[in-house]
Amino acid sequence: MPAADEQQDNYKKMVQEVDRFVDFIEKAAKSKLKDISGFNRMCICGMGGSALSGDIIVDATLTSWEVPVQVIRATNIPNWFDKDTLVVASSYSGNTKETLMMYDQAQAKGCQVVVITSGGELKEKCLRDGNKIMEVPTNMQPRSTAGHMIGYLANIVESSGGPRLKKEIMKLMPALRKFRGSIWMRNKGSLAKQIAGNIHGTVPAIYSTGLLSAAAVRWKNQINENSKMIAFNGVIPEMNHNEIVGWSECVQRSKVKPVFLCEHETTDTERSMLDESIDIMTSAGLDPEIVTIWGSTVLERSLKAVMLGDYVSLFLAEMNNVDPMSVAPIVKFKQRLAALLSRKKADKPKADKPKADKHKADRPKADKPKKKKKKKG
Repeated sequence: MPAADEQQDNYKKMVQEVDRFVDFIEKAAKSKLKDISGFNRMCICGMGGSALSGDIIVDATLTSWEVPVQVIRATNIPNWFDKDTLVVASSYSGNTKETLMMYDQAQAKGCQVVVITSGGELKEKCLRDGNKIMEVPTNMQPRSTAGHMIGYLANIVESSGGPRLKKEIMKLMPALRKFRGSIWMRNKGSLAKQIAGNIHGTVPAIYSTGLLSAAAVRWKNQINENSKMIAFNGVIPEMNHNEIVGWSECVQRSKVKPVFLCEHETTDTERSMLDESIDIMTSAGLDPEIVTIWGSTVLERSLKAVMLGDYVSLFLAEMNNVDPMSVAPIVKFKQRLAALLSRKKADKPKADKPKADKHKADRPKADKPKKKKKKKG
């Protein structure tokens, strides 16, 4: 197949996967899962899109659940992991090195472990160890499985006695499908296409208030991978303590496009911080892109923001004439990492067995204590 035809074919496939994001969430949330209990904190261990799904759940439960939920992106788990920690090891391929390492460590510490994967070594380990597994379909781009993973995580939270995220997702389906129709690729008046046109040719910097921080990360990631563009993200109020200086005084700032994801429903304090940040950038001669996200709950606003960002990234891919499915640098990095770890494992010196002591026989024997003779009385 000619390169141009393959690129067009891949573009259509990616559009189909993005179109089905809502359907994937619904299917995963509907799946049956036995109640999970016996933990006082929940940690999602993963990388990339697998971890991003955890970020969505962190935002959705931050103000509604007394159980702390955290995402770990690392090769080592924190020392405080123990038998009271629920660990969700999430890797689409099942072969993500970092996730496999965290899985082994969590298993060794006696944590309660649940796995989300499509197969690979992670599935093998999970079946061997008798842990719960939630399977994701194969033959998809890893970042396109976010819907499945969000649905499964919502399922886990509700099955654990937490906020009823599964029920909320079912209730949100009509609104999410209606929103999808308004930003759809074939919709000529698509908001996503308008935003893409405004940020095309720039370096987008995506900012949000705290409870949309996961969505801002998703925008950045999708623009990186689908659109083949450099993009960054930040969060308010943190950016007001450092980045605002660069935006105000850096001579290269005109090359970067600030994009603000604004919740239509937020606290007065956060709204004031957001407004002031935008005013400072406008005063510095910048033209921020303001995107208002509507919804009655944190989860609804997060999911709508994710959906909008996904379509923006596809319109940008079309404008840049690039293949949204190709992620050659990521594949190359994983191959090099696997080869490096294999070499290190092969080169690891084996512990020498203690050699027999040749001079053992020459050592003087310790004198045994002499027995005292009993006197005849």
